[in-house]
Amino acid sequence: MYRVLRFLQRWRYRPDWGLCLAMALALVAAAPFFTRPGLPRQTDAELHVYRAAELGHALRSGVLYARWAPDLYYGYGYPIFNYYAPLTYYLANVFDLLPGVDIVGGVKAVFVLGFLAASAGAYLLGRELFGPAPGVIAAASFTFAPYIVFIDPHARGDLAEHFAICLMPLSFYAFHRLLSGAGGRWAFLGGVLSLAAIVFSHNLLGLVAGMLLLGYWLWLVLLGGGRARAGWGLLAFTLAAMLIAFFWLPFLLERGAIKLDVVDSEGGHFDFHNHFLTLGELLAPSPVLDLGATAPRFPYNLGLAQWLLALPAIAAIALAMRRVLRGRGPGGKGILRQGDCFLFRSLCFFLSVALVFVFLMLPVSTIIWERVPGMRYFQFPWRFIAPANLMLAVCAAGGVFLLQVGRWRQRGAAAILLAVLLFSLPALYPPMWSPDFGGVSPQDIIAWEEKYHALGTTSTGDFLPVEAALAPVRPMPSLVESYAHPGPVDRVNRAVLPDRATVEIVDQRAFYDRFSVYTPKEFVFRLYIFYFPGWRVYIDGQEAEIDVAGPEGFITVVMPEGAHDVLVRFEDTPPRTAGWIISAVGLAGLVIAVIRIPCPILDDRPATFNLRLLFWLGGALALFVLVKGAVIDPRDGWLRYTSPPGQARAAQHELRANFGGQIELLGYDLPKSRVRSGETLSLVLYWHALAPMGENYQTFVHVARPLYILWGQVDRPNPGDFPTTRWPLDKYVWDAYEVRILPGTPPGEYVVNVGIPSWGGGYRLPRYDEGGQVVGDSIVVSTVEVLPPRRQPTPAELGMTEEMMAAFPGGVTLLGYAQACEQVTLPGEWRVTLFWRADRDMPSARIRELVLLDAEGQEVKRFSGAPAEGTYPFEVWRSGEVVRDPLRLVFTEPGDIEAGVYRFGVAVGAESPLAPDGATEAFVSLGTVEFVATE
Repeated sequence: MYRVLRFLQRWRYRPDWGLCLAMALALVAAAPFFTRPGLPRQTDAELHVYRAAELGHALRSGVLYARWAPDLYYGYGYPIFNYYAPLTYYLANVFDLLPGVDIVGGVKAVFVLGFLAASAGAYLLGRELFGPAPGVIAAASFTFAPYIVFIDPHARGDLAEHFAICLMPLSFYAFHRLLSGAGGRWAFLGGVLSLAAIVFSHNLLGLVAGMLLLGYWLWLVLLGGGRARAGWGLLAFTLAAMLIAFFWLPFLLERGAIKLDVVDSEGGHFDFHNHFLTLGELLAPSPVLDLGATAPRFPYNLGLAQWLLALPAIAAIALAMRRVLRGRGPGGKGILRQGDCFLFRSLCFFLSVALVFVFLMLPVSTIIWERVPGMRYFQFPWRFIAPANLMLAVCAAGGVFLLQVGRWRQRGAAAILLAVLLFSLPALYPPMWSPDFGGVSPQDIIAWEEKYHALGTTSTGDFLPVEAALAPVRPMPSLVESYAHPGPVDRVNRAVLPDRATVEIVDQRAFYDRFSVYTPKEFVFRLYIFYFPGWRVYIDGQEAEIDVAGPEGFITVVMPEGAHDVLVRFEDTPPRTAGWIISAVGLAGLVIAVIRIPCPILDDRPATFNLRLLFWLGGALALFVLVKGAVIDPRDGWLRYTSPPGQARAAQHELRANFGGQIELLGYDLPKSRVRSGETLSLVLYWHALAPMGENYQTFVHVARPLYILWGQVDRPNPGDFPTTRWPLDKYVWDAYEVRILPGTPPGEYVVNVGIPSWGGGYRLPRYDEGGQVVGDSIVVSTVEVLPPRRQPTPAELGMTEEMMAAFPGGVTLLGYAQACEQVTLPGEWRVTLFWRADRDMPSARIRELVLLDAEGQEVKRFSGAPAEGTYPFEVWRSGEVVRDPLRLVFTEPGDIEAGVYRFGVAVGAESPLAPDGATEAFVSLGTVEFVATE
């Protein structure tokens, strides 16, 4: 073997063996995509396949850059490609051109390409900073980080984000060479193209990458090394932005044309408050997976090896800074080599940014997420795990660089590489998926939309045109049926054609329809196409005015009497045209800049990868592959397990609850049974389908006392982010919740109640006991203790309808109230929440009363009692404490209350009624409510 290696070393055109090892690491990480046909249909990979297929349909019809997806959203069209970065879908269609590769194979190829880019980029960056051996460790640390190797490609199936993340190391490598002076035109070209590709792959990650690289540029310019090339760095940013102006400029200028509802109100799935991680979760090792789940539960973590390998770099930086303070520079013995001050400062940057990302993923950073404009659009704080892993990979490379030169350095690097690979093993066994993905024709996509309601391949219709967002839009049977027949798709609303009028489809492509129309009289020509800026209608060559029909938002136009040639075409708008012009100028500027950029001012030759190092690192990788393939892979009980059908071995607590003979609750996880007011309670439920379901069900989790008074709740349309109609019978679904305990919730014991309502049926599934008898429509799974908050909430955090300050002599102040609705249909219930503050310990007030007054000011109803349904009386309050006091008033009998508008207010009593300070009567008027009788 040594002879072969020596021959290769003497070969004049020998490759970079470290880069070859990095490519081998990438292939090991991507192995499931090679060894399994198809792709999973239970992750976002399904959405990306359909988007790539839809883009392919447009490309084959002659549209080179598609902004409109004509077949999405029941065939009405959807402007997803005008707003969602489409590079990965273009790449998938490039692979689709290869013999024997379909669009599903093309998407798989892009996943694999991402792994190759990630490993190569991390190696080149690590090699550039610290040498070949550290470069290989950087490649392994980044590529085998849990988020990179498993969470994004397998657990989430997010093709676009995965590819954008994988391009980030290459972009840092190119910018580092450019700013350090070691790279010339290729570094400049690589920096521009890689940054543009990241933005063109994933909008949010593109923004993160741009800010990181801009920060790196500023760091190097201010702290040394990069000042001479600062201008070229800025030019690279400018040209990258100009190159893809055709994408981002219309996105910004036409933002108002869509609803872009990607930020939930507080408590929703896309609310960032629900996706913070604890430090323990981030630093935890990867768990063994239960393949008996539809999507095995895998915590979001940095990876144990990833953060442990960064610790030596932290120690080195601390020691180096200590020597600097004592007058000894960072080139001191045992820290960094002489003259490597530039590298030391780079390492400081990567470590600092990693710590910032960790901070942003913790609940302590909530104030930043709430107050920094735009942060809410990132939705999930754990998105920053991947860029943090890149920063840690560079720190890991720095740690290997600190190993003493000698024969043990290669062995130490090999041991570190083997440790990284071994720690990653639990993440290398994604669950199996069906080998047959299914059809991807426009008809298949529409049928999938009808069944699973992921309209436009988005969960909330994020890019729906604003005119169409005014009311729910249903599929049109005639349009859907036309997809099932050969020939053009019929988007004409023929039901409104006048008698003897005819409409013939003359020609049809992805972005236009041509009709031959005859009508004996003028009428409104209606098309089943959502209006969106860019659609034009031409009648006999003359542009006609489009009238957007509400509430669906379809295109309509007045058709005059007679025979006409009608062309309906999607065209560029001024923002899109401006974007293309800017991109063209940017491309020309890039060509000129590449020609004019000066040659490197430093030695451009990479460090050599010596024979012994290749032997040790290559041997470690080969040993890992051999042991994994021959010993671990054949044993299903090693590093993964499979719960039998009807069981959830991963559940912390077993619990059997049968809902309607369709869904069974197998158990739950409740990591903490004590939670503070205003904070979140973590809960995981384990569901199992008992029979195939023909409709989708929701789930709810309520923190209650009693059951009808809620102090925290989460209602979820798709339990486990997985429609119940798609639940298999042989696997369970885990369903994680973060339930926020409402600010002002009094301390005490509460129950956690769980149920399953129908999505649109207005009922809950009944719960059966072991004998098959109905025992309710929910189940209390556990109790929790709510503790006092660490700090009292501010009035703005309470969500009051109206704030007020009514101080009562009994030692309490009414801060305000919240009213669920101002109109109540009888029979029904009326909910009002009062908010109080204790002005001293153990206030002397005893009862509070909610009073209803009619139009003449006469008292109609009075509801008296202690706050919080009598469970938290005034006399136990502490000074400064803020207390939420919900009231639920039920009117079921015909004579309970007459229909009409009523004024309501509050009175507080002790031995006698207490008048607020400065008031002459004990009654405090709050607002009005209208009761409406059922007709």
